Amino acid sequence: MKTFNEIIEGAPHIIKRKLEQLKFLRERPDFHPEPSAFHHIAIVTERLMQTENPNLIMCGVLHDICKFDTVRMNEKTGWPTSPGHDSAALVLVMENNQVRAFCVENGADPDIVAQLCGAHMRFHQLGDMRPAKSAAQVDTWKSMGIWDMLQIMGAADNMLEDFDLANIEKSFKFNRTNV
Repeated sequence: MKTFNEIIEGAPHIIKRKLEQLKFLRERPDFHPEPSAFHHIAIVTERLMQTENPNLIMCGVLHDICKFDTVRMNEKTGWPTSPGHDSAALVLVMENNQVRAFCVENGADPDIVAQLCGAHMRFHQLGDMRPAKSAAQVDTWKSMGIWDMLQIMGAADNMLEDFDLANIEKSFKFNRTNV
């Protein structure tokens, strides 16, 4: 299995450029104690490598790739925020042939990767939704075939808790062969 750095070495220029920009984006330390958005992506990807699932691994690399493109200052907190970075990542994966080829070269399905990237922030907001809306959203993700992967992605993306794949597997009978 490739390391994070080996994956990035083979990335198209657009991904390398965006990752380089993210080395200079420091986010709210109460949600992101890591030094930069680049470091966050590396940590998430390395966590997801434990799954041996190419779609999750590529989602780790690409889920926050457009944060620098969408960054603005949050007047209330004084920290940068990147609203819409999830949608921008979805569009990048769906529409950029080099990024799609990068996914395929790493064994992933670019359409699944795009959907995971596009849904990762909404996943984190499930607890803030009305129960009926949350249930409908989960049903949609289940019908798309990404719900189990999205739960793993959400856990890997949470920097405030340790990532424990064994506990995640127990919580919904995750099986690497069916994700």
